[in-house]
Amino acid sequence: MTQSIKLVGVVVLATLLFTSCKDCDTTTTQFDEKDVEWLVYERGDSIRFLNEVGDTVTYTNTALTAEQVPGTGYNLSDNCIGHFDVQAYSVMQDVARNNTGTTKNPGIMTFFLKRENSFDVSLAVDQRGVFKLNLAQPTYPSVEVNDVLYTDVYEVMNNDDSKDTNVKRVLYNKQHGFLSLEFYNNKKLELI
Repeated sequence: MTQSIKLVGVVVLATLLFTSCKDCDTTTTQFDEKDVEWLVYERGDSIRFLNEVGDTVTYTNTALTAEQVPGTGYNLSDNCIGHFDVQAYSVMQDVARNNTGTTKNPGIMTFFLKRENSFDVSLAVDQRGVFKLNLAQPTYPSVEVNDVLYTDVYEVMNNDDSKDTNVKRVLYNKQHGFLSLEFYNNKKLELI
């Protein structure tokens, strides 16, 4: 609930900033509790994964943001934007650093874009791709990950094996978020 309140506050502020033009009649797509449920993680939340060699990797939420984007047919350079849609995202990052000062594992993100007549949810893996979920129906009614049974699981596959660090497969569900990430170099992260 606090997550929704924070996101609504950001959208209201953005609306005031973007609609300061007195000659412009502006409308805004609104989101609701059901939309925000897709973001799963609250600011500061941590989750743990087991990697391919049995080590525990901790990811922490480093961003939870909602913002307005120009509606279909408008862009930021327009003098008057008649309609704004809303997008929101949640970023999880590996909090450990290697000896070069960079994170050991790629950041992961869930985001949605709500337009007047559509709602899209996508997953992103830092510098490895963006993967849109097919919300019509989960891929699996249930899947077991690390001896825990999860229901209504979405799977995204990436057939691009041109780089061994590319994402191969992601499992995700609306209640727990990222369940599993697999890469072409046999590295993996599974929720524990």
